[in-house]
Amino acid sequence: MRIRTFLGVLTSLGLVVLVSYLTLHNREFLSQPFLLGSSGKTVPLFVLLLGVFTLGFLPPATSLLIGTIKGDLAVRRDRAAQREAESLAASFRRGVDYELDGQPERAAGELRAVVEARPEEFSALLLYGKVLRERGEVSQAVEVHQRLSVLYPANVSPLYQLAEDYEARGEPEVAREIRNRVLREFPGLGLAALYRRRNAALVASELGRALEIDEEIRALRGSAPIGPEEQRLSLGLEYQRAVLDLEQEKVDEAIARFRAVLAREPRFVAAAIMLGEAELLRDDEEAALVRWLDGYEETGSPVFLQRIEDHFIEQEQPRRAIETLRRLIAKAKNDLLPRFFLGRLYYRLEMHEEALKLLQSIEDRVGASPTYHYLLARIYERRGETARAIASYQASASQTGLPESEYRCRACRVIHSEWRDRCDACGAWNSVELDFEEEHLTLAALGVKEAPIAEVPAGWDPGDLPPGRVEPAAH
Repeated sequence: MRIRTFLGVLTSLGLVVLVSYLTLHNREFLSQPFLLGSSGKTVPLFVLLLGVFTLGFLPPATSLLIGTIKGDLAVRRDRAAQREAESLAASFRRGVDYELDGQPERAAGELRAVVEARPEEFSALLLYGKVLRERGEVSQAVEVHQRLSVLYPANVSPLYQLAEDYEARGEPEVAREIRNRVLREFPGLGLAALYRRRNAALVASELGRALEIDEEIRALRGSAPIGPEEQRLSLGLEYQRAVLDLEQEKVDEAIARFRAVLAREPRFVAAAIMLGEAELLRDDEEAALVRWLDGYEETGSPVFLQRIEDHFIEQEQPRRAIETLRRLIAKAKNDLLPRFFLGRLYYRLEMHEEALKLLQSIEDRVGASPTYHYLLARIYERRGETARAIASYQASASQTGLPESEYRCRACRVIHSEWRDRCDACGAWNSVELDFEEEHLTLAALGVKEAPIAEVPAGWDPGDLPPGRVEPAAH
């Protein structure tokens, strides 16, 4: 009970007690007749007073009672509405979780309860239609998304979902017309939303989803020109499509895509490496070697030398690895990297005399490299030349080098322990290269040509980097 109601009841009781007391002590006075006009009719005075009191008290008392009842009913309705809203919100959250978990049947049940209670709820209708499509109920999904597009004509999301509905129903022409409608009625907005979704998927490393969205972008964009940043990013995405083809054992399609990427950018190191891998899957070793050698001649990247060496070691054919590196030394304009890799290969094969002779021949060109001195130290140690081994170890340590080579992303500066086609930290393709700064050597000295990077998407936040080493650029 509210305080105002309690005080009203208390006041009423007080008045009743007061009237009873006065009536008891003024009984004779209250019983006197009261003349009602000229008719000569009389009534006891207490009856008249009681009537006047009733007429004066009844309206406010009635109003107070009605107001109290209305207030209580409103509170009950608000509480019921709040409970219903909380229940619907919980159902929607469960529907989202079930959809993400790949349980469209259970998701549909939760979302159906929401849309039946709130038939104009945007998020619930949008997701409900998507879940219906995933369950194979495509016609119902079309109805839901059509109704949503009518309810919210200024929003493009229902149209995108509607296009996917028609694609799933086997009507690509209708889907294409809907996407064209988005371009006509929402110039720039439709593509802008897709760009944001695609880039967010790339930052989250959801490459499959990013490729799906990029297909929508390409369909909407048609032959419209794109800027240089988008051109570089599209190159990386096309490379990723080729990798996906390779993972799905579509070797011929993957090879065609890798070749298309290299036709657009001959210095795309990862594409050339993976093209060789695809040729190996077709049991064409010679073609794979040609791809890697061509890639080295085009870029000068040591990644190709490492892959060739590893391939022959895996095949237990070290002699072919040696012969290949010797041919590269004979024809290369700058033979520093092939000589270094051949010397290191000799060391791996326990051919210490040959390794030492070859590495000493390039000391004046690579003497600033800590890895070079570490390798020399290991050879001297194997030969039993302790004093020379110690001197080389000291030279390596004084140059703050590490025993193993490292790779650095040229886009975000993150250090990696091994080469990879795409930086896990920032998502850029063709950006991971041997850390020449750590070796105190320049690209020109090594004969390496700088390769273009498939840029990190706009809006990338360095705060999203995974744990690891990030070092600033050298000055």
